[in-house]
Amino acid sequence: MRFFFYGTLLDRDVTALVLGRRLPPQAYVAASLQGHERRRVQGATYPIVIADPCGEVSGAVVGGLSDRDIAHLAAYEGPGYRIAPLRVKLQGQITEVSVFEPIQSRLIPSPELWDLALWQRRHKRSFIDRLRKALSVHPAYSRP
Repeated sequence: MRFFFYGTLLDRDVTALVLGRRLPPQAYVAASLQGHERRRVQGATYPIVIADPCGEVSGAVVGGLSDRDIAHLAAYEGPGYRIAPLRVKLQGQITEVSVFEPIQSRLIPSPELWDLALWQRRHKRSFIDRLRKALSVHPAYSRP
């Protein structure tokens, strides 16, 4: 199963912690989601995507994920997201992949656009610390 990553999972350190292993660089293929924009979640540092007919969200399609990987990703994303099929532009072609789609009744977008590089500079260190703590007490994330 292939997934479109558009937020914190684009950070290889975050993905490695969630999956319990590092993915090879070639597992990430640049892609974009047309008709959407990426916003910061209100009261949080991570993003969601919302419909915007003029928008485009850059990210990566990641393949080669096992059922275990998908279970870890779903536990990481939590109840505010559901797995949904979406069409993305990948290597010049439109293709359908899976994405963790926000359930907007649970996650409210802020007016602020979300940027990976800015998040990495401002929030990554504390986010990683909190994630490590959560993984150490939540076996669904960290054990096979």
